[in-house]
Amino acid sequence: MFQISPGIQQSDFLKEPAKFIGQDVDFKGVIFKYKAMGNFAFLQVTTLHGILQVIYEGAPLKEGAATHVFGQVRPASIKDPFISSPEIEIVASKIVTLSSPSMPMPFDITKKDLNINNDILFDQRMLSMRHPKQKAIFKIQEGLVQGLRNYFIAHDLTEIRTPKIVKEGAEGGANIFSLDYFGQKAYLAQSPQFYKEFCTGVFERVFEIGPVFRAEKHNTSRHINEYTSIDVEIGNITSFHEIMQFEVGALQAAFKYLKENYAYTARLLKLEIPEVNSIPSMKFSECKELLKTKYNMDFTTEPDLSPGEEQKICEHVKQETGSEFVFITHYPSAKRPFYAMDDVENIEETVSFDLLFRGVEITTGGQRIHDYETIVAKMNRRGMNPINFEFFTQAHKYGLLPHGGFGLGLERLTQKIVGLESVKLATMFPRDIGRLSP
Repeated sequence: MFQISPGIQQSDFLKEPAKFIGQDVDFKGVIFKYKAMGNFAFLQVTTLHGILQVIYEGAPLKEGAATHVFGQVRPASIKDPFISSPEIEIVASKIVTLSSPSMPMPFDITKKDLNINNDILFDQRMLSMRHPKQKAIFKIQEGLVQGLRNYFIAHDLTEIRTPKIVKEGAEGGANIFSLDYFGQKAYLAQSPQFYKEFCTGVFERVFEIGPVFRAEKHNTSRHINEYTSIDVEIGNITSFHEIMQFEVGALQAAFKYLKENYAYTARLLKLEIPEVNSIPSMKFSECKELLKTKYNMDFTTEPDLSPGEEQKICEHVKQETGSEFVFITHYPSAKRPFYAMDDVENIEETVSFDLLFRGVEITTGGQRIHDYETIVAKMNRRGMNPINFEFFTQAHKYGLLPHGGFGLGLERLTQKIVGLESVKLATMFPRDIGRLSP
């Protein structure tokens, strides 16, 4: 009887090639670059754990071919920083072609920098991501997610999965996609907000990493219509400052994880992974006054910060403190959703915050209203019908512990870590006002 063994084992060699100098090895990979040098050729072969340099004598091979390489490891004759293990190379004794492309790539993918326009980059995403630097963006994104998830689990958060087809929008407004759900009107979720609040009454501490949808008709470097939100909600808090402290710790853990596990990727992209010891905070009203006095930007009557204002605030904080992050707190109640808790010292302000990083808002969070009478009264003041949100408020009616949380945009965080000009470049398959494919 044929026995099935568990899993597909990858060679230890691919993880730490330098330990195998002088040994015979074999591995599988795709030829990224083929450079003939007379009677031999230099190959750059993409593997599961990076790009390796191979010295080969034999019939010409095609770039893009999947191969099985057999050979011996030796110290590198040329140390190329583009290679993930530049200290070694493999002298091939045999290369077996497993599959071969039937036509050439529509652009030169072997350049150190891809340098194609964004329309081609996104139209040919399944090909453009094969470039090492494009691929590296999403490896960094992977590392950020894993570092954050590790931190959440270590701090006793339960991972939840909430529906993306919903009956009501959590944020309200016009920026919501509607659809016909078997004859009923439904929407794509703008946020898992309601559900994660429910779940604090079950698990106390929860998180979710998943897609959210905003029907904003923007075509800017800051916006996409489907993005990944890293959502956290924590119960039994006494202040929204606890939520900010938690996020500081989460970011510290994520950046530490990147440094420890993604050194080659960071080197390839020339990343400056920020140091986060602590993050300063400013009240919204203080920001408006600062913008007016220092930058002659008088928008004190506006209940939010414009992109230009966010950039200037970050510029000021970096100059004054050295921090690339800043929390902006106490946003006007009129600007925040109905479930945001108002400050007992000034009910025109909320105990909420945004986190700005390198000139852009990456997080919105704060403490929520947990008392039933309070949330119904606030909805009534806003002209909202509490009956329409009864599925949400019944959790409050039967008792909901004091809680708060935040939503962190993964693509914006990635964009700013990598230093990309647009959030779309930090999205594998971006969806904006004009793009629905691939």
